[in-house]
Amino acid sequence: MKISPVLNFLKKAIIAMIVLGVFLAGYSYLQSTKKEVVASPPEEQIWTVQAVRAEIRDISPTEQAFGTVSSGRGAQLRFGVTGEVVSVSARLRNGIDVKQGEVLARLDSERSALALEEVKVQMAAEQRQISQLETQLEVRSRMFERARTLFKKSVGSQAEIDAAELAVSVAANLLDQAKSRLAQYRVAARRHEKDIEDAVLVAPFDGTLSNVDLALGNQVNNSHLVAHLTDLSRLEVSFVVPVGIYQNIDALIGRPVQLRWTSGNTASAELEAVISRSEIIVDRSEGGGRLYAELPEKAARSLPPGAFVEVQYVGQSYRQVVSVPEEALFGRSTIYVIENGRASARAISVLHRSLGSVLIQGDIQDGEEILATRLPGIGDGTRVRVANSANAS
Repeated sequence: MKISPVLNFLKKAIIAMIVLGVFLAGYSYLQSTKKEVVASPPEEQIWTVQAVRAEIRDISPTEQAFGTVSSGRGAQLRFGVTGEVVSVSARLRNGIDVKQGEVLARLDSERSALALEEVKVQMAAEQRQISQLETQLEVRSRMFERARTLFKKSVGSQAEIDAAELAVSVAANLLDQAKSRLAQYRVAARRHEKDIEDAVLVAPFDGTLSNVDLALGNQVNNSHLVAHLTDLSRLEVSFVVPVGIYQNIDALIGRPVQLRWTSGNTASAELEAVISRSEIIVDRSEGGGRLYAELPEKAARSLPPGAFVEVQYVGQSYRQVVSVPEEALFGRSTIYVIENGRASARAISVLHRSLGSVLIQGDIQDGEEILATRLPGIGDGTRVRVANSANAS
C-alpha cells in the first residue's frame, strides 16, 4: 500500500523537529552549566633601560681637530747665476742634515774671476790717473791764483787770468770724469764678485734637504730648483677651531695640545705641542679661526713635515654642568630622569656636543638617575627598570 506524499512529508518534518529540539535542549544545558570567565586588565609593560647618575660639576671638554705638520721656515735652494756644475758635495742628498754656511755645490766661475781681474786692473789705472789729475788741478789752481795776484799789481794781463782759469776748469772736469769711471769700475767689480759668490750654493740655515736635483756637469740657471731646505727645529701644526673657542684666543695661547699621528686605528706617534699664535685673517669657508701649535725642537723624527695629525685640545670650561651620553637626549631639549621606577621628563639646555656625549644644564638634581636608552613612544610615567647605573663622565 503506497504512503501518500503528504504523510511522507509529515513524517520527515516530525523527525527534523525532534532533532532540532534535542540540539536546542543540549545547547541550553551547556550554556547553563558553563563557567563564567572574569576579564583581567592588561599587564603594564616594563622597559629595561640603561641609566647614568647625574654629577653636577665644572667640566673642560677635550675638543678634536685635524691639521698637517709643516715647518715654520723653509728655503728653495737655487744658484744665483747660470753656469756649469763643477762641484757637488757628497752631502747634497735627500734627508741629509746640513749646517748653516755649508757648501753644497759650485758652478764654473772662471769667466767671472777673469772679468773681475780685468776690472781691478782698470781700477788701479784709474786711481793712478786720479792721483795725477789731482796734482794737475792743484798746480793749475796755484797758477790761477798767481795770475790774479800779478794782474792786481799791473804786471799780468786778463788773457793770462782767463787761460789759467780755463786750465783749472779742464783739470777739474777730467778729475770728475776719472772719479766717475772709478765708481763704475767698482760697481762692475762688485757685480763680478757677486756672480762668483752666487756660483757657490751654501745652506742659509740649519736644516734637512729634500727634492734634490743636481748632478756634476749640469748646465743650470737661476730658475733651476736644486733642493728644498727645511728647518726641522721649527715644526708646527695649524688647525681650525670653532668661532666660540676662537673668541677666547687670549686664554688659549700657551696651552698644550696633544698630537696623534695614526695609521688606521693605531696611533703611530703621540706628541705634545704648544699653541703659539693665531691667524688674524679668518677664512669664512673654514667655519672658524686657525691656530698654530709649535712642536718640540727634536720632534721631526716622530712627526715629520707633511704628517696629517689629530689635534686634541681643551677649548672652553663650563661651570655646573652634567655630562650625559647622546642617547640620553630626546629631541633638542628633553631628558628623562627615573623616579620610583617611572620616567619623568625634564627640560634642559645643551651647552656643548662632542663625540658620544653632551653637556647639559637644567632641571636636574645631583645624583639623579638619567635614562640613557632610546625608547619608542616614551613619555611621562613610562615604567622602566634600570639594568645598570654608572656615574656620568
